[in-house]
Amino acid sequence: MGKVKCVHAEYERLKGLFDSVDPGKTILVDELLKNASFLKVELDTLQDEIKRTGVIQKSNLGNVRQSPAFKTYLSTLNTYQTIIRTLNTILGKNAIDEDDEFDDFLKNLEKR
Repeated sequence: MGKVKCVHAEYERLKGLFDSVDPGKTILVDELLKNASFLKVELDTLQDEIKRTGVIQKSNLGNVRQSPAFKTYLSTLNTYQTIIRTLNTILGKNAIDEDDEFDDFLKNLEKR
């Protein structure tokens, strides 16, 4: 499957998670969903390259350094995680489930 199709498939998957969210919020997060989808596909591509070439590169002189693909992967992963955290926060604020024991535990920690 081509990158464009993969990005679209990931976008549709992520968008489906927001089916129960207020439509106004869904419109607001649409760009984040698109960016997250693109970054996910890029991360998969970089991961494949890293598996083939490795994390470390050696120069002809014997110097060792991180591969450019690995540096890009780490930077992209950080951005992707930030977007996913933001989306999760928005999604979590729409959950109407009752507090469970873990939620009570967290609230007690916050009070300390």
